[in-house]
Amino acid sequence: MSISNWPRKFRQHFKHRPSVIAYIFYVPIRLVIAFFSVLPYKILKPLASVLGLLVLLFERRRRVGLQHLSHAFPGYSQKKLKKVLRQSCQSIALSAVEAIILAPRYQQKWRQHIDFGEGVEEKLRSYKNKGAIFVQGHFGSFEFGGAALGVLGLEPAFPMRLPNNYYLGRDLINARKQGWGVEIITRKGAVRQFVKRLKEGKSIVTASDQSAHHQPIFIPWFGKLAATERATAALALKFGSPVIGLWCLRDPKKARYTVYCETIRESGPAQDADQENVYNLLLDIHSCLERQILQHPEQYLWVHDRYRIRPNDELNT
Repeated sequence: MSISNWPRKFRQHFKHRPSVIAYIFYVPIRLVIAFFSVLPYKILKPLASVLGLLVLLFERRRRVGLQHLSHAFPGYSQKKLKKVLRQSCQSIALSAVEAIILAPRYQQKWRQHIDFGEGVEEKLRSYKNKGAIFVQGHFGSFEFGGAALGVLGLEPAFPMRLPNNYYLGRDLINARKQGWGVEIITRKGAVRQFVKRLKEGKSIVTASDQSAHHQPIFIPWFGKLAATERATAALALKFGSPVIGLWCLRDPKKARYTVYCETIRESGPAQDADQENVYNLLLDIHSCLERQILQHPEQYLWVHDRYRIRPNDELNT
């Protein structure tokens, strides 16, 4: 084995596995998290906002973010685009703070921090035990959007790429399941677990706004084709599951979050998950998410390269 491969081989050996070395790396991270956990929100928020701007130091992320924003908002000036991109990067950092620090902090007093749009709480409760599929984007506080489903008894499960460190992943899983009633599903074998949950009447939560790599279907996203995962639409069609768009907007001044939803597809008889049906349902999902993002672009993840994977016919021209 070449010496040049040692660092990668070293990391792979301890990836997602309990070990002394993994624990040694875990302890200082937990100490840092513990320190930030005692800070009040009025300090955490501006601190996170400053740290979020570090994303702009990466030229590729900055370029991708501006390209995506200019595509979604062709009428915006360059100054306006840069302002929204800065706000978006600050939102990314706040999402991390919400996941690591604020979600555990607010578990016991969630009613003080999570609100619902008009009629939304009752509507969400109506999907309990119905095997509902909720679709989020990386928009607003997806952490508290999912948590709201948990406290309402919908038993949601999310696919997530866990931290490489076993102990950090363990903490993440336990905090969500024990505190919020949210289950984390690893990406490997996620579809099989989704099928099992839908058959049991439990809810699943997916994101339809990330670039898909494995046999994607290309769906317009802000008017430009984007590689999209098929599984959400295929499962909904196969099981006749309701599909609900879900988003949670962050209050710009205080630690309050408002959950909204929109029914994209009501439950009904099973349908063939053929190319046309999958395409049409994903188009409806994208349309739902786009409408909300356009109203609050500062809370969306614009630096993700949504258009990196292109259709074959584009590559061949």
